[in-house]
Amino acid sequence: MSQVDPEDHEEAAGEAGDPNEQEKIAQQLQEEIIRRAVGKSIELVNVDRYNTLLHQLYTQKDYDGCKELISELMDTFKGECDYAIYIRSVICREECDLEGCLEWCNKGLALNSSDPKYIMQIGRVQLLQGNHTTAVEFLERAVHLDKMNYKAYFWLARAVYHLDTNLFDPATKAKDILLNAPVLHHSSELLIFLAKLFTQLGEIQAAIQTYRKAIEMEPENIELMSNLGMLYLRAGSEEQAFAMFGRALSFDPAHAPSILAAGSVMQSHGDHEVALNKYRVAAEKCDYNGCLWNNIGVCLFAKGKYVAAISCLKKAAYLCPLEHRILYNLGLVHNAMQQYCSAYHFLAAAMALSPRNPQVFGALAVVLSAMQDPANAEKAYVKAMSLKPNAQTILNFAISTGKAGKHEMSMALLDKYKEYENANKVPPVIKSLAQKLEHVLTMKEATAATPEPSQPAPEWPPREVAE
Repeated sequence: MSQVDPEDHEEAAGEAGDPNEQEKIAQQLQEEIIRRAVGKSIELVNVDRYNTLLHQLYTQKDYDGCKELISELMDTFKGECDYAIYIRSVICREECDLEGCLEWCNKGLALNSSDPKYIMQIGRVQLLQGNHTTAVEFLERAVHLDKMNYKAYFWLARAVYHLDTNLFDPATKAKDILLNAPVLHHSSELLIFLAKLFTQLGEIQAAIQTYRKAIEMEPENIELMSNLGMLYLRAGSEEQAFAMFGRALSFDPAHAPSILAAGSVMQSHGDHEVALNKYRVAAEKCDYNGCLWNNIGVCLFAKGKYVAAISCLKKAAYLCPLEHRILYNLGLVHNAMQQYCSAYHFLAAAMALSPRNPQVFGALAVVLSAMQDPANAEKAYVKAMSLKPNAQTILNFAISTGKAGKHEMSMALLDKYKEYENANKVPPVIKSLAQKLEHVLTMKEATAATPEPSQPAPEWPPREVAE
């Protein structure tokens, strides 16, 4: 490199008398100074130049490649590579190495003690470890540092929801956190969790509105459509529910939850053949589904095909042995076939799984009455009515006591049935049976009062209706 002597520049400036020459010499001198400074400068290293490759390996689930690259980066840059540390902590969490994840997060916090992504990561790990109170503390810090991070709100609500405390209702508190989040409508994930909380708290209309907003953000999410349809069913809006199930099936004709729900709506309207056609499609895709075979069995039972119904219901019971409704339906089919011992067996099993279900006790009472055990049948009726009386149970109890010769008790129960009928909607079949029972009881009283009745007493008794 040539040396520049300042005296030479002074002589040149003196010789060149005009200003243009002086400016040219000054510019040359400045360029030479810059050239010398650049020659002596230290080369700058871009720490983030491997981030793209690291992200690509992570998205491809090449965790071994990620670990090798992160190890090289940590050695090269002496542990001062933030993105590599974060990716390594995420890999540890996904591989269920929670202690390792905490270790890498602490390394990241050593570089930046107020980085919200590491604080949120630690909160998630604490939640997975069951330390819900500690998780809430870290996630609250993360929310405070970054108020627009929707994931921090989501995990904070999840952590609060799992708190074991009597000071407040965790579900309500989690709901309030999500409602107060400024990014609530920016994430379908937050809306879905909020809708589930509304459903758990019994706020069906609010849950419906929240699911509708979530569907606007994810218009092709069939799970959201199916859940919204189920909520419409709970709200009594069958038309809207059926439309939502149809919309879900338009995206996936073999979506089992939507097929089952749509089929149940058809069954409730007596369209058993159409419902069976739907179930045939579902059976090709999800053969090992207990709810599906239960619904098929109920359809066949309604069509009078008892043997086929029992076969389907037993397959459902094999797939879902702890589902009391399947055992209950098996009890009803065996009762219809007058196989009372088998009916008692299945209903007793259903009662053991669901000891607070009035329908099971009512059906069990009918079977016990058919087995000529009026004492235990009466106990089952009393238990069913203590849980939740309904028209069918009251009427069956009246018939059972009438069979046992307790006409006064039967009349009293019939009066109670009339009170229930005046206050509630009762199916026409039950009304007809109640009229027949009243006629029989009236004739019995007339027969008892008159030694020689003017007309023969009607045949006793009307048959009980299974629950």
